[in-house]
Amino acid sequence: MAELLTDEILIEYLENEYGLQEEPDGPVILELIQLEHGSKLNNDSSWAEGHEDLVCYYQSTADCYEVYIITHSHDHRDINFENDVYYYLDNGGWSEQIIDTLTDGGDVWCDPNIWDDIEYDFNYELQSWYRDYYDDKMSEAKDELLDTGEYTIKEHDE
Repeated sequence: MAELLTDEILIEYLENEYGLQEEPDGPVILELIQLEHGSKLNNDSSWAEGHEDLVCYYQSTADCYEVYIITHSHDHRDINFENDVYYYLDNGGWSEQIIDTLTDGGDVWCDPNIWDDIEYDFNYELQSWYRDYYDDKMSEAKDELLDTGEYTIKEHDE
């Protein structure tokens, strides 16, 4: 007789078979993304290497204000001021753009000074991304285990 498939069985299966934790911290999620998508986040060097798909930095204006720039271009002449330049740092929005670039297989450079400001929000966005990722993996694991014939699910009463 087949065993009832529970969330506990699925959680244990995901951890044992795929090394997926139910609630990892930000650095573990980032490592997973980088390994799975072949991408890299550089947030500790003083300048981009020139190959990154997204760069995040700040620039001083002529009148000594700072503006924040997140762009796909390494050439200052190609910056789109309407879309790439911010008067205020948008921690959540930038975090989402960084995660999107990494999950698309792109590399990202983020100025360490900006990273210090957005790291908390970035980890929050990583955890949000991971919840969706983990839910998808739970669904896949459920199908895998049900296909073995060793498990069954409880039928809903009508």
